[in-house]
Amino acid sequence: MSENNRDKMPYLLYLARQRLLLENIDGHIVDIGGAETTGDRYRWKLDGKEAQGETLNEVDALLEEVEKHLSFLFVDGQFTSLPDVSEDYGDRLDNAPSRQIALPELSDNDENIVR
Repeated sequence: MSENNRDKMPYLLYLARQRLLLENIDGHIVDIGGAETTGDRYRWKLDGKEAQGETLNEVDALLEEVEKHLSFLFVDGQFTSLPDVSEDYGDRLDNAPSRQIALPELSDNDENIVR
């Protein structure tokens, strides 16, 4: 089955206080990694996954690059195992840079993992 025919789960990916955060449709927020500015670049790293990189010092480019390294199974695991940090960030996220993303519930690669 192609990813185009799969259900997609919406999330909001944020950068706030040098942390990468994800919010699910229930309003729960988890901290999935960090990003820091070094010169004219962002360096980022996801926690719990060997994914890291750097982009130009543009938040949109950073969030777009991080999105490429997210899968539904990884994100679902983070919401299952990490605490909800909604209260820690409160309405600070109202003005935080964000990107709306949608992840297919299972990709063709993920099907081999769960079988």
